[in-house]
Amino acid sequence: MQCFRSSKKSNHHHHADYATPVNDAANEVTFTINGKTYKAGNGLPEDTSLNTFIRDVASLKGTKFMCAEGGCGACIVSATVEHPVSKERETKAVNSCLVPVFSCHGWEITTIEGIGNRMKGYHQTQAQLAKFNGTQCGYCSPGMVMNMYNLLEGGHAPTMAQIENSFGGNLCRCTGYRPILDAFKALASDATPELKASCVDIEEVYKICKKTGERCSGKCSIPADLPKSVALSTGGANWRKVNSLAELRDALVNVGETPYKLVAGNTAEGVYKSEGIKEYIDVKGVPELRSIDKKPGAITLGGNVTLTEAMNFFASVSENEFKYVNQLATHIDWIANVPVRNAGTLAGNLSIKHAHHEFPSDIFTTFETVGAKLNIMDAVGDVKTVTLADYLVLDMNRKFILSIELSKKGENHRFRSFKITPRAQNAHAYVNAGFCFEFEDTKAWKVVGQPRIVFGGIAPSFTHASNIESYLTGKNLLDSAAISGAFAELGRQLNPDRVLPDATAEYRKNLAQALFYKFLLGLDPSKVSDSQKSGGTNLERPLSTGKQDFDTDKSLYPLNEPIPKIEALAQCSGEAEFVNDIPSVPGEVHAAFVLSTQATGTIANIDPTEALAMPGVVGFFKHTDMVHYNTFTPPDFGYADQEEIFCSGNVKYAGQALGLVVAETRELALKAADKVKVEYKNSTITKPVISMSEVLQNAGSRIHPDDKEEENEDETASHRTKAAKIIKGDFEIPKQYHLTMENQSCLVLPKEDDSFDVFSTTQWIDLGQAVVARCLDIKASKVNMSVRRLGGGYGAKITRPSQLAGACAVASQKLNRAVRMVMPMTANMELAGKRFGLRNEYEVGVDEKGKIEYLQAKFFQDSGCNLNDSPLRSTREHFNNCYDSTKFKVESQQIRTDTASNTWCRAPGTTEGVAFIEEIMERIAGETKLDPLAVRLANLHNNDNPIAEMIAELKRISDFDARRAKVNEFNAANRWKKRGMSLVPMQYPFDFWGNHPAIVSIYQSDGSVAISHGGIEMGQGMNTKVAQVAAHILGVPLDSISVKPSNTLTSANAIVTGGSLGSEAVSYATMQCCKELLKRLQPIKDKMPNASWLELIKNAHGKQIDLVATYMFTPKDNVKRYNIWGAAIAEVEVDILTGEKQILRVDLLEDAGQSMSPMVDIGQIEGAFVMGMGYWLTEELIHDPTTGRLLNTRTWNYKVPGAKDIPADFRVTFRKNAKNPDGVLQSKATGEPPLNLSIVVLFAVSDALRSARKDAAGDDKYHQLKPPATAEHIFLAGLADPKDFKL
Repeated sequence: MQCFRSSKKSNHHHHADYATPVNDAANEVTFTINGKTYKAGNGLPEDTSLNTFIRDVASLKGTKFMCAEGGCGACIVSATVEHPVSKERETKAVNSCLVPVFSCHGWEITTIEGIGNRMKGYHQTQAQLAKFNGTQCGYCSPGMVMNMYNLLEGGHAPTMAQIENSFGGNLCRCTGYRPILDAFKALASDATPELKASCVDIEEVYKICKKTGERCSGKCSIPADLPKSVALSTGGANWRKVNSLAELRDALVNVGETPYKLVAGNTAEGVYKSEGIKEYIDVKGVPELRSIDKKPGAITLGGNVTLTEAMNFFASVSENEFKYVNQLATHIDWIANVPVRNAGTLAGNLSIKHAHHEFPSDIFTTFETVGAKLNIMDAVGDVKTVTLADYLVLDMNRKFILSIELSKKGENHRFRSFKITPRAQNAHAYVNAGFCFEFEDTKAWKVVGQPRIVFGGIAPSFTHASNIESYLTGKNLLDSAAISGAFAELGRQLNPDRVLPDATAEYRKNLAQALFYKFLLGLDPSKVSDSQKSGGTNLERPLSTGKQDFDTDKSLYPLNEPIPKIEALAQCSGEAEFVNDIPSVPGEVHAAFVLSTQATGTIANIDPTEALAMPGVVGFFKHTDMVHYNTFTPPDFGYADQEEIFCSGNVKYAGQALGLVVAETRELALKAADKVKVEYKNSTITKPVISMSEVLQNAGSRIHPDDKEEENEDETASHRTKAAKIIKGDFEIPKQYHLTMENQSCLVLPKEDDSFDVFSTTQWIDLGQAVVARCLDIKASKVNMSVRRLGGGYGAKITRPSQLAGACAVASQKLNRAVRMVMPMTANMELAGKRFGLRNEYEVGVDEKGKIEYLQAKFFQDSGCNLNDSPLRSTREHFNNCYDSTKFKVESQQIRTDTASNTWCRAPGTTEGVAFIEEIMERIAGETKLDPLAVRLANLHNNDNPIAEMIAELKRISDFDARRAKVNEFNAANRWKKRGMSLVPMQYPFDFWGNHPAIVSIYQSDGSVAISHGGIEMGQGMNTKVAQVAAHILGVPLDSISVKPSNTLTSANAIVTGGSLGSEAVSYATMQCCKELLKRLQPIKDKMPNASWLELIKNAHGKQIDLVATYMFTPKDNVKRYNIWGAAIAEVEVDILTGEKQILRVDLLEDAGQSMSPMVDIGQIEGAFVMGMGYWLTEELIHDPTTGRLLNTRTWNYKVPGAKDIPADFRVTFRKNAKNPDGVLQSKATGEPPLNLSIVVLFAVSDALRSARKDAAGDDKYHQLKPPATAEHIFLAGLADPKDFKL
């Protein structure tokens, strides 16, 4: 998007009224969606997105949304658009959340529904993803499919590497990406024979076009006589589509002083939201702005050339004089993601930098480095040529970037650029840099003329390292004295600012210097010592692979059969319905929370006047409207603190719900919520307490003892005497945001009998039902809750959804209208708590072999502003892990901070407990100079413990010893690249708890079976396991089983689905129902031994035998507490000069019992492990120390793992011959335990850094790496220092 606003402000907007056509321009935009023609005109708000139109106007719910900034990929659709230069129609993937619907004139849009469904057959991409079990919750699946669909529409089969590189903009929190990548790589031109053999037969899945009878492409032509230009008014603003420079200049003349925006890709809205725009000018159709011209002396690119076009063109250039643009192609591939690059333009990227100097624009940094020039045209047609640096201070009012010029460079020019980011793809830079030098020759490397050294991410006003540019002019660049002087000069000139949530100034300054050093090392490897050479290259990630090893018993099929999830095809076709996909009803309104913007204080007044004055705003509700009940954490459900639905006065954290705005549309509700004015009694904000360290320094009432084991001081003194070494330490681990792809959502509908239908994204319908009933002062039997599925849960949707349900229910009752609420990601992150942060302070005494003689540990848990949902019991229990804990003494305390009340998060407490003891094992090894694995083995308990045997097996199948030796060799030979390995074992005690009902019904008409249960399907494959169990027990085909939504009628009083228990428990309840039905059928079967299933059912029905059975699982059933065992090995590589890392390989061995559904369990293991990788390596939460607000609430600045962050080689093995006599059908739970093992990646990175620190400081004493191990933390721990930057 090329975007500018008038530099002049005016309260009077004089602009044309485009209600009638201008010249031959259309007064509405016309486009097709899946072959059907749609028109958009003045009935829609001017900023309506294509996503909103697709979902709310076209009523196509398969296309999802989550982040609304092009960062998650849930909204991807296909667009076929005429190129203004070639006039050919090109198909590309775009983020529908960023595309304005009024910029879609002439487009052919294809959504997930348009490429295949259950009625017409499935497209190969849909069937492929389903077959490979590449779906879990399924919310991301349509976006994944559409991204791959567009890769195939490019006219040639992409390679595996191209496919793997194209999913940086698609997030998945469930699967760990491996099966998704494998599914799509099987369609690659160079797919391996094994992958090709797994491909779905295209003839089995394609659909037929109704019009032609041919295989359908999902696209139909736009009418040839459609006007090219558009001029329309929405009432709030004007839209004009121009198709020539003359039309564009005319439009700029006519805007006067009205705030305007030039729209091309509009992708800047994903970074900075624009407001107050009254004139939109769509410039995508201007040919001169999209042309690329290469002449002998120069390359000229139109300002609106897309990043994808520029990248592809630069990669194709082979002439020596322009060879440097190949590096530009490489760098552009590091920008954003495929759909953003397809839409975003060069001028748009530069325009963001012009408006926001702090923006680390990669186009600006690299193009300024190579000396590009901009041709700027004004409204009268005059053209001015400027440098990019001069452009930043140029008044661009009623001007635009016409073109960009790149000049040729001689053979002695060298250009290289860098971009260092929080994760492998789709992330903005900590620092980006470009270096361009001309040399007299390439032997002495004498600098000719002034070089160009450009950094982004230092400070808004910083571009060139001008002092060092001058210093190096005329010097031999690789001369040691020149190098020393250069770094000294660079150190003096670099003074980064610090604006949260950005990385520290210390890191960015040192990183910038390290990037210059990388440039020097890569310039002439022949002049670099062997040990330093690795610093000159970037980390090179191999194509990812995976291996899954498990046994199955065909005699049990469909139980124990490796099948895809039964909902997989529905998910891949967008037909799987989530809460916000439920069709709208007449009179429905939308709700949005008003949130506090500070963490402390007392509310003096809430004034919704301005919001209520907005046309379409229906009402505002706050705590005084909650006349019956104002808490979503009832004490009779076990909650210690009653958290308010709406704050009644005293603010407890920034992001707390203060009220609810209700409006005719979601977009209007969100805008109106921002207009509500909140006054606090004190004008000065009391500094909030954000961290545990602040509390521990001051003690006081914020500390709440939780549990303590009595200590025998004499015994402790005796142990201290015996210990060969006493070690004191601490370990603090952070919070983690769940990042469910489906944000918290709710729909409440008033019904005829004063009851309410409630559709909530909840893991606990019993709690939601109770909260709604109490808020409305009605009987629980009047609250009908139903949950078909969730788009991810991970504990985020246990307690918190009831807050939305209660608020929406009160609004629905008062208005007597359906109320729908879908939280934006930003509000979702502010409102809801995260995984608990914890701190362990300990003292441990060990003998000469590292065996623990005594251990005293004190846990502190950051509970947020309330003490609910605490997993400390699990933390204490799992702290024992697989070790002899007879000498462990543990004390735990909860701490209140002024942050959102923290809550359950996948493997809550267990992950932290294992992390605590494993860090102690690492510290013991580091302090005693023992092998970490030897320390672990020395401390194993001997109570039926298979871990030693499993470790030996894992070492064998992973070739651990040989790889360890190679890692040591690699580290000895390389100063700036380091590798590390670690092995972590796990014992996961698993308990059964709660009530889990099921009902199984057999239909006499055809013998088919329907099941409803008390669990919540959220991607863990619960329904698939239930269906497999029922088919196995009843002896009927799997396709005769239908699993229905969970609801409060058939599943009354069901406990929360969580803790990996749900699938096991409802499968048991289903099994018992089926056994009861078989018992009832047995007398008939005895009389009709040869009868078919249907004949048996018909006869039973005729004899009035009840064909419906219910059962409620409880811990009293025939199950026992059991242990889940596991171990994992990780190997990593770290770039010491940048802090970047990659996971080279993970080998994971887990005792899964006899899996009910192996593909489902493999998916659970991989997904849990990768979620844990994010926790330990990339996901960092930053608060404003003054207000307490969470600052990184977007995909832009909160980074979960992406497709190229997963292990490059990921191998999962189920323990052989490990049936579980104490579990359900000899299986074991798998959803959460692997996350406990994921800390192995943190220790592997620490192992790599140990070598780097030894090189830098001369010793390898234990150093604790602060989690998450971001690039910043790794770099600082690696001790890279410019004084060591030598050739």
